[in-house]
Amino acid sequence: MGLVLIATGISLFYAKINNKAVFDAVVKWWPLVFVLLGLEVLILSCWGKDNSSPVKYDLFSIFIILVVVFCGLGLYGLDSIGVTGKISNYLTSQEYRIRTNPSEMAVEPGVNKLVINAPFHNLKIQTCESTKISSYSYAYARAESEEEAQKLVSKGTQVVSNTTGKTQYISFKLPAAVDVRTDEHIISIPQDIDVELHDGNMVQIYANKLENNWKITGSGDLQVFLPHQADLTIRAVVNESCSLDGSVTWQETETTRKNGDSYDTKKLAQVKLGTGTHSMDIVLENGNLSVNQL
Repeated sequence: MGLVLIATGISLFYAKINNKAVFDAVVKWWPLVFVLLGLEVLILSCWGKDNSSPVKYDLFSIFIILVVVFCGLGLYGLDSIGVTGKISNYLTSQEYRIRTNPSEMAVEPGVNKLVINAPFHNLKIQTCESTKISSYSYAYARAESEEEAQKLVSKGTQVVSNTTGKTQYISFKLPAAVDVRTDEHIISIPQDIDVELHDGNMVQIYANKLENNWKITGSGDLQVFLPHQADLTIRAVVNESCSLDGSVTWQETETTRKNGDSYDTKKLAQVKLGTGTHSMDIVLENGNLSVNQL
């Protein structure tokens, strides 16, 4: 046991002063523990013969040896199924927040409505004068360097588009890389095409100029930022427990809608900005709604 302690101490000290990965060294060289223990037993046995003092093992010594053996077998099993490799990667890496390179896609000819199926992470939608849809995202990637994290993020969430008739559908393909976690997605859309947004969780909408109609359904918080000269009628249906907030003045009524054998109380609210030419219809199952004029 003494040889094991001495060898372990020297190895850890060497790893410390040379900035080596201690965990990797332990995983690689752990079978030497058995070699050192066996060598120590042989040395003590030979030394004990010459001094008429044979080596004796009590119950506690046998227990310690069994613990070392089973720990070694357990470590071997974890190494064989790849667990130690994952632990080593976690200990020698760190998490980086990386912005992906922007991508663009064209709005198909004749399309007059975009249907966006929101991802599970935060989503920001911006309106712009461009006739194209552009997007980028922020993602967390665990890697040993920022350059490696950037490569991993290239496998992050992707925007997928398909068109049926005059409607173009936008969805988000989740990252295939295990060590990549998308945090936020930003998408810019033309300001003159009607929009339907479904299944929003945490959504922010920045409308620089409004020349379209919106229909929004979701189950999380929604923040809408509108220009001061917006010409829009907003109609919202939210749960009684949800808050209606922002810089606009809400006109609230209360309605009751049947849900199975029970009744859910819903709040119906409306805001009219300008002459109310365009419309934004919002239905939130949960979460809070905030509308602000900039």
